[in-house]
Amino acid sequence: MIMVMENNDVQSPLPPRRVTVEETVVTEPAEVSTPVAEPIKTKPKFPVKILGIVGVVVLLVVLGIVVMNLIKGGGGTGKPKTLTYWGLWEDSAILEGIIADFEAKNPGIKITYISNQKEDYRTRLAGRLAKDPNSGDVPDIFRIHSSWWPMFSDQLAMVPEKTATNIGLNTDYYDVFKNTLKQKGQFWGIPLMYDGLAMFYNKDLLESASVQVPKSWEDLRSAANRLTVRDDSGQIKISGAALGLVDNVDQWSDILGLMMLQGGVDPLASDAANIKKLQDVLTFYTLFYTKDKVWDESLPNSTDLFASGKLAFYFGPSWRAFNINDINPKLNYEIALVPQLLTTANATSATTNEADLTNINWSTYWVEGVNKNSKNQKEAWLFLEFLSQKDNLTKLYTAAADTRAFGEIYPRVSMQQMMTQNSKTAPFVNGANTANQWYLASRTFDGTGGVDDGMIKYFGDAINSITVKNMTADSVMTDLRNGIDQLKTKFKL
Repeated sequence: MIMVMENNDVQSPLPPRRVTVEETVVTEPAEVSTPVAEPIKTKPKFPVKILGIVGVVVLLVVLGIVVMNLIKGGGGTGKPKTLTYWGLWEDSAILEGIIADFEAKNPGIKITYISNQKEDYRTRLAGRLAKDPNSGDVPDIFRIHSSWWPMFSDQLAMVPEKTATNIGLNTDYYDVFKNTLKQKGQFWGIPLMYDGLAMFYNKDLLESASVQVPKSWEDLRSAANRLTVRDDSGQIKISGAALGLVDNVDQWSDILGLMMLQGGVDPLASDAANIKKLQDVLTFYTLFYTKDKVWDESLPNSTDLFASGKLAFYFGPSWRAFNINDINPKLNYEIALVPQLLTTANATSATTNEADLTNINWSTYWVEGVNKNSKNQKEAWLFLEFLSQKDNLTKLYTAAADTRAFGEIYPRVSMQQMMTQNSKTAPFVNGANTANQWYLASRTFDGTGGVDDGMIKYFGDAINSITVKNMTADSVMTDLRNGIDQLKTKFKL
């Protein structure tokens, strides 16, 4: 901040006051007796005037520099612009160093970072954005989930073309961002990270049964059946795969959404072809419980069971590795790309190769947006450009890695090699260019009035009807379609 002391004598931009120079008046000497004294010589007047003019010029130059600095840095008010930044997941300690660097390079801007709790975050943010933007507690920058566009489209400013070009959004970011963050050719947010869905597997269990890491869903079914171990009463002691149910399968909605994308389902369409494809996906997902019986309701939640070493295949985002490491740091596991759907009629689990498979992955990540009603949009985009620089993304990653196994996955293609060197993050970036999403993202905490949790409820009811009430996929479609159509109308999907 540049402090300006008040000066009543100089009021820019009015002309400067006259500078008065005190002059000495000398009279002619009176006549006196001999000897006559030499006359007193006065100094010429013009050097004094020139000195005064020079002083005024110097003063104006200094004043001009101060004014220009104020205009550049603080809007001409002498006070810096303060931007409020609502974050999620990351503690303020992780960002404080980078924020300090930004403020040092931009003395007219201050950033107030607020780390939020996940509970009711979406509703609190929506309520705050609805307030007068001039009030101090309305965020200029905020983090939202990549699936929340329908709920925040009226509050989000679009990324300026200059900003998108400066950071390389179209050239140095994974294709997933073009698939999920563009509306009518413009990005609505800037990602500082990426995450998706991958398949975690227990290396010891697979090696003991000589099972290869499956590439197709049919391969997975076969492997899960081989790896499931039951006691004499039929109780599952080791599960082959956590699939088929809702209540104790973490990320079940993401898994189902992935299957829908791979199966070419458009859930918003109600034509017969799409309804049939959706039925097939529901039937396949529930087979792991209804027919294969590699998973049941007596088991603990899938994250805990995998961490205990009693689950062969588990599906989750990258951050689930932190949970697993905390529960069982000695677990011998790895992470692979998710299985794909067979695309050719003659392909079998024994002959599956990449040419016979889809290449579609699932994304679920968070993104930084700018308040459409903020008067500090220019400064907000400048700050997000700063955060998006490679060295600052590296600083964010390093700071986070000091407290956990790794930081947030880099969103830039040019930084991919750094992620592929770690076997736990490699599968996520390797699938980023072919990833997409829908409104079934788990743990966004958008609440019962949100698009994700609302859609998850309707699909969860359908799966429970098939698994608990023994209904067919065809018989649950009426209620499911009604629920989807309600949300489609509410959020203008």
